[in-house]
Amino acid sequence: MKATARKFTWKFIGYFSLFYVLINLMLLLLLGYSMMRSYNELSGGNLSSQTTDTIQTLIHIEDANHITIDDELSEALKKQEGMLLIRDNKGNVIKSFNNKEKIHNLSWYYLPGVTTWTLDKKYQAVFIDRQPLVKATELFDLRETVDLHRYMDEHNLSLFKQDMESDQLIKLYGSFKTEDVEKNWFSDLNYDNYNKYVLQETMRDDEYYLFVSENQNAKDKRIILDENGIFMDKDGAVAAILNFLLWYCIFSLAIFLIILTLAYFVSRNFARPLIHFVDWLSMLRQGVYKVPDNKSIYRRGRMRRKYRMYTSVDESIRELTEKLDSDRAYQNRIATLREEWVAGITHDFKTPLSSIYGYSKLLNSELDIDHEERKRFAEIIEDKALYIDSLLRDLNMTYQIKNDVFEFNKQTVNIGDYIQAFIDSFNHPNLHTANALNQTLKLDKERINRVLMNIVSNAFIYNDDIEVWINTFVEGDDIVIEISDNGRGIPQEEVPYIFDRYYRGTNTTSKNEGSGLGLAVAKQIVENHNGTITVHSSIAGTKFRIKLPKE
Repeated sequence: MKATARKFTWKFIGYFSLFYVLINLMLLLLLGYSMMRSYNELSGGNLSSQTTDTIQTLIHIEDANHITIDDELSEALKKQEGMLLIRDNKGNVIKSFNNKEKIHNLSWYYLPGVTTWTLDKKYQAVFIDRQPLVKATELFDLRETVDLHRYMDEHNLSLFKQDMESDQLIKLYGSFKTEDVEKNWFSDLNYDNYNKYVLQETMRDDEYYLFVSENQNAKDKRIILDENGIFMDKDGAVAAILNFLLWYCIFSLAIFLIILTLAYFVSRNFARPLIHFVDWLSMLRQGVYKVPDNKSIYRRGRMRRKYRMYTSVDESIRELTEKLDSDRAYQNRIATLREEWVAGITHDFKTPLSSIYGYSKLLNSELDIDHEERKRFAEIIEDKALYIDSLLRDLNMTYQIKNDVFEFNKQTVNIGDYIQAFIDSFNHPNLHTANALNQTLKLDKERINRVLMNIVSNAFIYNDDIEVWINTFVEGDDIVIEISDNGRGIPQEEVPYIFDRYYRGTNTTSKNEGSGLGLAVAKQIVENHNGTITVHSSIAGTKFRIKLPKE
C-alpha cells in the first residue's frame, strides 16, 4: 500500500511540475517573442544606432519612384531633427525625407553625424543628423562666426576650447559654467550618460573644441548593443527587464516550491481513498466480502468530509460487496440444498426400487401366493414405478422449462369451469370453490393443472384435517387464482425458499415423499404464462396467489 501511495504521489507531483514548467516555458517564449519584435522596431535613442535589419523593415522600395517609410521612422526623424536620403548605386539622391535645407555632398556634412545602411544592391539609406550640436559643429568648421553665434543663442549652446597644457576647458561662448561642464566631461566621453549635458567634440587647426547643450534625457542609460551603435535604454527599460527577470525567477522558484508542497499533500488526500478502494477490490478478488475498517477514511460509519467526493464510488463498491456476499451465501445455500436434495432423491428412488425389487422377487419365487396377494404385489410395483416416473418427469420438466425447450399447449378456457373441473377430478371432500368466475384466458390446461395439483396436494399432505378453498377473481388486467387453507402454515424462515429447486421443507413426516422440485416447476410454469406466483403463510394457514394475464 505504501509503495502504491508513494508512486501515486510522485506521479501527481510530476504532472503538477510538468504543467508548471510548460506554463513558464510559454511565458518565456512569449517574452522572447516580444523582445524579438521590439528588437526589430526602432529603439529609443539616436537613429544612427539602429541596425541594418531594423532600418530595412521600416523602408519600403518598389522602384525608384515609389519609396515610402513607416510612420515610426518618420516620427523619429522629426524628433531627432535629422533627414533621411535614399541613394542609388551611382550615388544619386533619388528620395529624401524630413529635408528642410539644401542637400550637399556627404563630405560637406559633419561626418560623425552621418550614418549609412545598405538596403539592397541598388539602394542605400543615409541618415544625416541635423541636431543643434551637429549643425553648430558644421558652422564652426565653415568659420561662419556670426551665423554660429546666432544659432548657438537660439539653441542655448556653449563652446569650449581644451587647453592641452593645463588640461582645462576655456569657455569661448555661451552661458554654461566651465566647472559644471568639466565635472561631467569624462563621463560623457565614456558614454555614461547620467549628466545633464550633451557634449560634441570637434577639431580645428589642430586644437580640440567642445560644443555643449543641455541634456533633455539626463536619466538615460547607454548600453552597448552591437558594433553598429548603441541602444538608448530610455528610463532604464533594460534594467527594469533585468530586475523583472530576477524577481520572476525568485517568484517562480517560490511558487514552484509551494506547488510541490501542495501537490504532495493534495496527492496524499487523493491517493488515500483510491488506495483504499484498490485494497478493497483486492479483498473482493480474494473472496473477502466485507467493508474494510479504515479509520482514516471512515468516521462514524461515513466517509470523512474531505473524501466525500468519493461517496458514489464508495456506495457502488459497498453495494458490490453486499451483492457478492449475498450471492456467495445464496450459492452456499443452493449447494447445501443440492446436496440434501441428492441425498433425498437418492432415498426416494431407492425406497420404491427396493419395494419393486422385493415384490418382484416374491412373485418370481416358488412360494405359494394366492391370486389376491399377487394382484396386491403387482399394484404396489405399479404404484412405485409410477412414482419413479413422476420423479423423472419432474426432473426432466424443470430442466426443459429452465432451458426454454419445453413446449406449452395454450388454449382459451373459462376459468370458472376449469377450476370446477379440477375440483371434481381431485375428488376430496375438504376441497371447495369459493367463486366461479366467468372469465376466459389462455393457458396450458395440463401444466396449470399440475401447478394446482402440487399446491393442493401439499396442503393435504402436510396438514391433518384441513379445509382448502380455491377462489378466482379479477385484479386489474389479471385473473387471480387464490388457493387458501386453514392448516398450521409454513415456518417463516422457509417461506423465501419454497420456490427454489431442490428445497424440501422441514414441515414433513417420514411417510411423505417428494422430489423437492414441485413448487420450483410450478413457479416456472406460471412464469411461462407471463404470470406470477406468491405465497403468504402464518399459523392461521397458507395462501398461494397465482396471477395470470387476461386474454
